[in-house]
Amino acid sequence: MSNLFILKKYLKEQAKLIRATKKELKSYQKEHGGCDGGYYGTLRKLSRDYRHHHIAYSMLKGKCYESIERPNTKIAPDMALIQEIRDAHTEKNVCIGQE
Repeated sequence: MSNLFILKKYLKEQAKLIRATKKELKSYQKEHGGCDGGYYGTLRKLSRDYRHHHIAYSMLKGKCYESIERPNTKIAPDMALIQEIRDAHTEKNVCIGQE
């Protein structure tokens, strides 16, 4: 199994977890009159992690950052973290999926 496939599988699992957490948040808010119960912090962390892994995955597939998402001057991605993720999923600086 290639590292690129593992990364894609991880992204799918994270997306499911984010959707489930959003449902839990809505349910919690209905029961507790609008309180978030700590779900916003969890969603922020999950979403940030997903975003960086998604950018790294897309870059490993050969896309440039500008084609992945519009540049956001307010919330720029952590390019060092993206590079860490890319390095963790490559061997000898060659994308596993492109060998």
